[in-house]
Amino acid sequence: MPVATPAKYKLRYSLKDIHDGSLVSTVKFSPDGLKFATCCSAGSIKIWSSQTGELLTTLRGHNDGISDIAFSANNEYLASGSDDLTIRIWDLKFEETLKLLKNHTYHITCLQFDKRSRILISGSSDENIRVWDCKRGESMRTLSAHSDPVSSIDLSFDDTIIVSGSYDGLIRLFDTETGGCLKTLIYDKEGSSFPISYVKFSPNSKFVLSSSLDGVLRLWDYMNNKVVKTYKGINNSPVAEKFSLGTNFITFNNELMINSGDERGNLVFWDLQSQEILFTLEASGKSSPIMNTDSFNNGQFLVSVSLDGELCVWDYVS
Repeated sequence: MPVATPAKYKLRYSLKDIHDGSLVSTVKFSPDGLKFATCCSAGSIKIWSSQTGELLTTLRGHNDGISDIAFSANNEYLASGSDDLTIRIWDLKFEETLKLLKNHTYHITCLQFDKRSRILISGSSDENIRVWDCKRGESMRTLSAHSDPVSSIDLSFDDTIIVSGSYDGLIRLFDTETGGCLKTLIYDKEGSSFPISYVKFSPNSKFVLSSSLDGVLRLWDYMNNKVVKTYKGINNSPVAEKFSLGTNFITFNNELMINSGDERGNLVFWDLQSQEILFTLEASGKSSPIMNTDSFNNGQFLVSVSLDGELCVWDYVS
């Protein structure tokens, strides 16, 4: 395993089996970095102190597993999307459901608030994206986005563009205000395309980073419809072939790195420009897939969680 540079992250602490035997879906930092939230296949959400790892509260209300959660930018709300076909918007101060959103006809897979905490974007296995008015708790518009489940969504830094990835192998960009499709991207090599499992805008929103189930991450110049960088796993192995694993752009301390977990329990860090792996970190003692890695302050702090519930908090060290 080639390591070009010393690891730039140090483990602050780790927690084991955080959802008591249930499979863990994701972890997300709150916008102020003081907390993070996790969710699981049993339908519960746990909120933790990021500084100490203390469990602050548990939110219960869903009747089935939760695939994704999202904090509002004002730190007041948390949205959760479940296999019970509902989205809940939670009031974090009172720890109760503020709105119950119903309209998707199959599992909700991904969520994203806008920067003003006024709208919520959701993706689903029903192949649609919905834009919700958070205050009224109503669907504003439905985007017939894909021909297979929507696996991932993200918003540009100014909230004007929605990007979505799907198991149909397509990446699509939509105008948030009108719902019109602006662009469709497909990596079609030798007549085949692989399911897209995760998409994320770069910090300046000029590029989109995609993960697909051929185990490769690709950086897209979407305005010119081309892949400009490709990132492969350890010893050119697939990063992920089964699960939708989250990714990060690391720009703290003038770094330019891409970060993702893999399906063998590692965190992998690539140089954004050279595409080479800089270093890796073991993030699961049992080699469980790393379902998500989220960052605060552009990568000053990282949190990662494995499918079997091992959570790690990491600090950047220069």
